[in-house]
Amino acid sequence: MLKLTAVSINHRTASVGEREKIFYSVEEISRASEKIKQVTREALLLSTCNRTELYAIPASHGLTNDQLFALLLSGKNLNRHDVDLSYETYEGFEAIRHLFAVASGIDSLMVGDIQILGQVKEAYNTGVELGMVGTILHHACQSALKAGKRAKSETRISEGAISVSYAAVELAEKIFGNLKGKSALLIGAGETAELAAKDLVPKEISTLYIANRTLERAENLTEQIGIGFAIPLDSAPAKLSKVDIVISSVASQEYILTRDMVALAMKGRENNPLLIIDIGVPRNVDPAVKKIGNVFLNDIDSLNLIVEKNLSMRRSEIPLVGRVIDEELNDFIKWYGSLDVGPTIKMLRDKIEQIRAEELRKYKGRLKDSEIATVDEVTRALVNKILHEPLTNLKNSGNGIPVVDRVKMIKILFGLEEDEKG
Repeated sequence: MLKLTAVSINHRTASVGEREKIFYSVEEISRASEKIKQVTREALLLSTCNRTELYAIPASHGLTNDQLFALLLSGKNLNRHDVDLSYETYEGFEAIRHLFAVASGIDSLMVGDIQILGQVKEAYNTGVELGMVGTILHHACQSALKAGKRAKSETRISEGAISVSYAAVELAEKIFGNLKGKSALLIGAGETAELAAKDLVPKEISTLYIANRTLERAENLTEQIGIGFAIPLDSAPAKLSKVDIVISSVASQEYILTRDMVALAMKGRENNPLLIIDIGVPRNVDPAVKKIGNVFLNDIDSLNLIVEKNLSMRRSEIPLVGRVIDEELNDFIKWYGSLDVGPTIKMLRDKIEQIRAEELRKYKGRLKDSEIATVDEVTRALVNKILHEPLTNLKNSGNGIPVVDRVKMIKILFGLEEDEKG
């Protein structure tokens, strides 16, 4: 039996505000590691914006789920009364299955999250550096990373935009085919614009303008992404004749782009197609713009349809990812079971040898020395012949019975579990 417990605080058990309280930075994990190592043989602490999880193989005295939860809280100088949340627990191989599901993206708030695989790897590397991860969790993490990579390459779990900002970029690609060499204007420099900018840069666009009320914020964003020109918000209409793509995401009670502004710009661009994506709430672009020739206007509702369609597609891939997880879990269980084969064989041989030696001693007074030597030789050979076939089957992986079950059965039949406890 794998003595592993996982305590998980995630998007199902806690609000964003409560999850923030329990988030661990790498530095905080480092500070908490000594206390964790005092009560565990192995441990892994994974903390992201959507989850904080502690996987632990307790020290010999064991740990309850509540104690593990309290350990997580104590690392943040919190107690049970400081938080309003619950937690999930997973035991044994179900904890391993949960880790695989996390790494594969099917347990994420946004199904198929591509960042989580890197976050699991970072948590593993941190655990190794701090001396928390041992043999079991090392193999578990390597298997989890393998499961995550297989899920991404063998299924469509991470395909399709699932954020409005990336959906905007994906839509632009569908319309233009290839964004390399295209130019873009971002109106706004907030979080949505930042995400869109980061999604546009890898597409090798030629020019990027970022227009914002606060010029400094636009300048900070251009520095952050390493490309682009910051311009005042009121200069945005003048750039319409020079760009192919416009993504607008500012908070405004009035239209940032009116029908007249866009109509004038189209005259200056010889009616080359212009894609305008309005993801502002309220809308930033006059809906009448859609009536202008060669102007393609899409709003947040059309992008949400793309996002929902992609999410639906990703959810349909969950059973396929589940099969990948099952395969990797079966391999892990086989590996874990093999760890106990050698010690079990030794325990069985030692027990049989102890019985043989004790029985031989009972007859020493009745036998000559030469006879004792002969009996000793015969009984040793007899024991080896009797044990040969069961021990061969115990080591053989091709008989259809999981090695964990074979080891457990041998221990039960020969009373080895009681010997271990004793």
